[in-house]
Amino acid sequence: MRSVNRIRPVGYEASTAIAVRSTDSFVLWRAYLLIMLAAAFDVYDWLDRSVQGGATRYLIMTVPIVAVVWIRLRQPGFLVRRPMPSDIVLFALFVFGLGGSLIGVAFFGTIENARPIFLPMLIPFLYLLTTEDPTDREVATTLSWLSIIATAYTAMNALVNLGVLPGLAEFRQYRNASVAMVALAVATAIVLGNRRRLLIVLALSAVIFVTYPSATSVLVGGSVVLTFYLTGRRSSGLRTLLVTATIVTVSALALVNFDRGIELTDRYFAAVDKANANSGRLDLWTEGLDRWRDAPIFGSGFAGEVTAVRSRDQRVLPFHNDFVLFLASGGIVGLGLLVAWFALTELTLIRRYRGFVRAGDMRRAGLLRAILVCINAFVVAMAFNPVLPGASRSATIFGLYAIAMSIGEPPPVPRGEPIGDHAKFSARAVPSA
Repeated sequence: MRSVNRIRPVGYEASTAIAVRSTDSFVLWRAYLLIMLAAAFDVYDWLDRSVQGGATRYLIMTVPIVAVVWIRLRQPGFLVRRPMPSDIVLFALFVFGLGGSLIGVAFFGTIENARPIFLPMLIPFLYLLTTEDPTDREVATTLSWLSIIATAYTAMNALVNLGVLPGLAEFRQYRNASVAMVALAVATAIVLGNRRRLLIVLALSAVIFVTYPSATSVLVGGSVVLTFYLTGRRSSGLRTLLVTATIVTVSALALVNFDRGIELTDRYFAAVDKANANSGRLDLWTEGLDRWRDAPIFGSGFAGEVTAVRSRDQRVLPFHNDFVLFLASGGIVGLGLLVAWFALTELTLIRRYRGFVRAGDMRRAGLLRAILVCINAFVVAMAFNPVLPGASRSATIFGLYAIAMSIGEPPPVPRGEPIGDHAKFSARAVPSA
């Protein structure tokens, strides 16, 4: 494994053979975008949940795999990108989780296992097989397509909630677990500076909330505001520390005053005239914590069932909290790896975002900012909904992660020089051809 830093002018692509065809990074990015597009219009959940799709949901994984095979056939070689620390942590989680899931199926007859979480986790590692930087045009195109896909998802969400599409209201695809796609639609409209699209998305978001006033959407909205504050033009390490301290403090207070928090959510459900799901969620979370206490270090090793039985009606349901799921199934090790991956990803994207801003490369900075908003929104949704157990949602998260990682490193900007002085140069950490 070897790599070099290649420094070239932004306009360099226009005068080289790379401009004649798509870079291999963009070929793979289009495969990820196709997955997201399919997930946005998957109204029957064929690509997401086991009840509707069964094994067919894993077909979406073949799209980026075929893209990588094509890339390597087009440009044979053994060079790969240098993995980031977040890649290494994610790979450890992948081996732990998928290995345990396969053992559970083979030896324990596990039915509702963790394969929908860990099979799509193969997707992000494919970016390591790309050897070319995305061009400025490809970065801009990707951001535009992300905006179109997320806006289309938001429109479908509103139409389903309004009952405009007969026969689709019974399906739960457009609910809490994927509200991060609505956040992505807002973020991309802001990053692109498209005021008309932003007004449309905000109007659709209002319709969605009025027709389905979920508390998760309120918290996701808060995460969007915090992420934009964290990535403002004057963002700094101090601002990151301030936001992190605020989140940790609020989370700690929520845990210490858990009963008070439940009381507040009870009042919220009553105020918006929405069915109170607190008792059901608490029942499922309690069973998950009980399983963790039986095996606190490694849990069930992801070899057991990733569902719980709700006591009041004996229904088998997800834990409705992915962090509880990882704690029950993977113990402290499983949850620790998941949290470490999120933390490393967050720090890497913020650092790169600020580097591109300093270099005046607002295309790449904008794409990273929008992806960061979406990933943070997914993390918030995971605390109250089963997100990762959905195959297409897992593939979406890991696809966005791979796009962000394959953008590359920003060029170095000497201290004391004005922002934008290095906008005409762009350094990327990619393998030499």
